[in-house]
Amino acid sequence: MAIKKNKRDSEERWGYFFIAPQFIGLLLFAVIPVIQSLGISFTRWNILEKPIFVGLENYRRLLADPFTWRLFGNTVYFIVGHIVVTTFIALLAALALSNKLKGFVLYRTLFYLPNVTSSVAIALVWSWLFHPEYGLVNALLDTFGIPPFGWYTTMNGAMPTVILLSVWQAAGYYMVIFLAGLNGISPTYYEAANIDGAGKLYCFFKITLPLLTPTLLFTLTMMLIGGFQVFNEPYMLTRGGPADASRTIVLEIYNTAFLYFRMGDAAVYSWILFVIVFVVTIMQFKFSNRWVNYDV
Repeated sequence: MAIKKNKRDSEERWGYFFIAPQFIGLLLFAVIPVIQSLGISFTRWNILEKPIFVGLENYRRLLADPFTWRLFGNTVYFIVGHIVVTTFIALLAALALSNKLKGFVLYRTLFYLPNVTSSVAIALVWSWLFHPEYGLVNALLDTFGIPPFGWYTTMNGAMPTVILLSVWQAAGYYMVIFLAGLNGISPTYYEAANIDGAGKLYCFFKITLPLLTPTLLFTLTMMLIGGFQVFNEPYMLTRGGPADASRTIVLEIYNTAFLYFRMGDAAVYSWILFVIVFVVTIMQFKFSNRWVNYDV
């Protein structure tokens, strides 16, 4: 018994030894900074000088500022557009590829390729393609007699262009997720429906879509969290302009902290964002039992 206990204790020590680097990294670069950011949110600090404790003043001032809610309005605009368009395109592509089209592997690879490409490089290329004066997109529109559009240089076009960029990059990833969900649906449901004379449209809305809701819950959760954290696309493409039309909350956190050196305000934005994402995610899972169906 003593030998078995010593062996078990030795295995436990080795286990702690191997997880120690990950645990220490998580503690140093995640847990401690999060706690420190909460403390910073109660101060006025420009990095160069000693922090001055101001209590809840930063929260009161920023929550009362209409600009703060405009930032969140822009972010919600991006999230809604991103989720709707990405879900539609990814699901449509997954349905097409689930039928084992000729060249299935090639299409899947090409569709997924933007997801593994640097978002900075993609944004740079898109800034050339959608340039209002010499961009390829406007040149193509001109061949059909369509007047050029300002795209990311206009208030009405900036956010839609950012959304299109994010959709182009993310749709391939969610297509693969939907493909996995479609492959997990038992073919016996469709066989029974075909025997009863059900059409493809009926099968989609009565079989495919209900049994795909767990996958939809996962994709919606990931898109929501990722949408609230969007940064690269508006930063590289529009810098939040014109006239703050595409300025998102995370972009403003970056600007406030590293351009204006208002670390307290940046921390407040971060914690407001954290609370909103946390509440939205909890609500999404709380009400998911009303529309998510699990194949048991």
